[in-house]
Amino acid sequence: MKGRRKVLFGLALAALAAGLTLKFVVTPYLVVGESMTPTLRHLDLCLMQKVWQYRPQRGDIVVFRTADDPPLFFVKRVIALPGETIGITGGVVQINDQPLPESYTPLNPTWELPPTPVPADKVFVIGDNRTVAPEETLHGLVATRLIKARLLAHWRWKR
Repeated sequence: MKGRRKVLFGLALAALAAGLTLKFVVTPYLVVGESMTPTLRHLDLCLMQKVWQYRPQRGDIVVFRTADDPPLFFVKRVIALPGETIGITGGVVQINDQPLPESYTPLNPTWELPPTPVPADKVFVIGDNRTVAPEETLHGLVATRLIKARLLAHWRWKR
């Protein structure tokens, strides 16, 4: 009887630890759509680290929410940081008039974006899929307070 109680207590502690970890530290997300292809594909499973106060870093893949009620959640890559100016000329992303090397995505020479300043409390995010029209993957300016998590790892299902 004592052995069974120890096992049940151990299982309860493990469940509590897993629940607290999922609530406050990491959370799984399922990618819906192709805006992050080729890095993330439709139905890829992502393990995201929750962030309470996001400190922007270029290249981070983040989950952010919209201000809508109920909110929508998106997965995109941080391209430009607060205080920078972003533009796209001939498909080449320019940060403060300097080309941004992007080995994770193919170039689409039809993409254009006039120089856009990024305010102090925002970042500029774009999906990695540059083979589509910009309206389908370019989200633009996002308040850092709306960023909820950043990518730790991802898994692709066999298809």
